[in-house]
Amino acid sequence: MDISRVDKIIQYSLLIAGDEDDFSDRQLGPIHLIKYVYLADLDFAASHNGETFTGVKWQFYKFGPWAQEVNGRIEPALLCINADKKTFPSDYEDKDEWVRWTATDDFFKKELERELPLVIKSTLRRHVHRFGKATPELLSYVYSTKPMLCAAPREFLDFSVLMTPTKDFSHEQSSGESLSFKKQKTLKANLRNLRIQNAERLSAKRENSLVTPPMSPRYDEVYFEGLKWLDSLAGEKIQEGEKDVGFSDSIWKSPSRSGNDFSD
Repeated sequence: MDISRVDKIIQYSLLIAGDEDDFSDRQLGPIHLIKYVYLADLDFAASHNGETFTGVKWQFYKFGPWAQEVNGRIEPALLCINADKKTFPSDYEDKDEWVRWTATDDFFKKELERELPLVIKSTLRRHVHRFGKATPELLSYVYSTKPMLCAAPREFLDFSVLMTPTKDFSHEQSSGESLSFKKQKTLKANLRNLRIQNAERLSAKRENSLVTPPMSPRYDEVYFEGLKWLDSLAGEKIQEGEKDVGFSDSIWKSPSRSGNDFSD
């Protein structure tokens, strides 16, 4: 892990939050700052062959990506820019106090803007402005990112899934180049004639087709008896109340979750 890069992302995230109009939107907690470091790594990796900016080993933990090393850098990084730390009583008995940080420093922010890559700066500006300290929305977003969807709880995240395979056009190019000019001209003419024929055929089909007027449904005894019969096929009705549902651990690696069940 590159500590200097992690610290700069944490500091920059808080400093650009300080530009928000509403004072409450300028306050960020540890959970928000950790996710913004992850999103910076995410977008950087997408344009750098799966290589992250910070080198952090992100892990699928509860509802999002987590790294204790990043959490441990929040206070040291923010104290370096004289950020203000406030604590609030937690709403939950088993939770620690809420922590919120604020900071404004245009000089240091400009220094960071000169040092951070463009993709990191634009990513942080976009996400910090969009989510701020809105925890549920931020967690929902990071949970739906591809490295998270391709992992199971406690697993380390693989950013190589962001790499886009490049298509090999060598075969197509060689095939096109092998055609002579005369053959290419003949092929284009045939294609043009085929389009004209298809257009004429579709036009004639539209003229000859008749639209069947819609029939109004008849809600009689036969209709309602049919509905009862269809409902009976589903088996006994589930009784209302609290239920326990179990899922196989294989669900985490299901193609439908990672989006790999759709062919190109």
